[in-house]
Amino acid sequence: MVSALTTDATVRPWRAAARWLCALGLALAAAAPVNAATPLMIWPVDPMITEEQQAVAVWVENRGVAAVSLQVRVMDWSQTEGEEFLSSQKEVVASPPISVIRPGKRQMVRLIASQPVPPELEVAYRVLIDELPAPDDQSGSPTQDETGMGIRLKVRYAIPLFVYGRGAQPFRATHSQAQRGSKGEPLPPDLTWNTVKDGKAHRLVVRNKGKGHARITAVRWGTRAPRPDVTVNEGLMGYVLPNSLMRWDLEGPPPGDPVLKANINGHETLVPRGE
Repeated sequence: MVSALTTDATVRPWRAAARWLCALGLALAAAAPVNAATPLMIWPVDPMITEEQQAVAVWVENRGVAAVSLQVRVMDWSQTEGEEFLSSQKEVVASPPISVIRPGKRQMVRLIASQPVPPELEVAYRVLIDELPAPDDQSGSPTQDETGMGIRLKVRYAIPLFVYGRGAQPFRATHSQAQRGSKGEPLPPDLTWNTVKDGKAHRLVVRNKGKGHARITAVRWGTRAPRPDVTVNEGLMGYVLPNSLMRWDLEGPPPGDPVLKANINGHETLVPRGE
C-alpha cells in the first residue's frame, strides 16, 4: 500500500530497468484499495536527483477503462520527534502539475530541481500524486484536501524523492548509476535502536545520526541464542531521515537480549542498540 507519509509502495518484483508501483493506495490517510476501474502504475518508486541530473522522470500509466485526472505536487518532507511533516516548497516542481491520462496511456511527469542543494547534503521530499474525481463522480465521499485549496481528492499516492548536492550521492547507488558517471561520496545512514513502553504499548524507536536516509524493510528480532528470528515487519516499515528519529508500534515486547535485524537501503544490516 501507499502511505500518505511513511511508506512508499507495495511493489511488484524488482526489475533491472524500472521499479513498478502497483496502484494500491490510500484515500488520504486511510488504507483503501483503488477502484479496479482506474488502476495506476507508477514508476520508479524511489526517484532521486543528483548534481548531474537537475531533473528526473516519473511515469504514470492508466491500466483502467476510464480516464484519470491527476494532480502532482512535491512537498518538503521532515521528521521531528517521531512525527512526519509535509510543507509547501518551491525548490522542486512537477511538470505538468495536472494531467488527464486516457485508458491504456501513460504520462511522464518531470520533477525539476530549480535550485541546487548545498554541497554534500541530501534533501528529502514527498511526491503527492492525487487522483481527482470526475466532475460527475457521485461515488463515495471524497475527502477535502488538507491544504485548504478546496480540491476534493479521490485517492492519494505518495513516493519519496531525494535530491543531492555536489559531492554527494545515494548510499544505495547502483552499478548502473556509477556507469552513468555519478560523482561524490555516498551518504550512509547511521542507525541505532531502542524500545520504549507507554502504558501497555511497546514502541520501536530508530534514530539516524547519519547524513543519508534509511529505508527500512524486513525487520525482525534475533537473539544471541540459537533461536529463529521473530518477524516484526515483512515489508516496508518506513524511512528515517538524516538527524531524525521515528517510532513504530510493536505487537509486544522484544525477546530477551534482542538483536535488531533489518534490510537498510537494500543491505542486510545488524542495527546496533542505542543508549
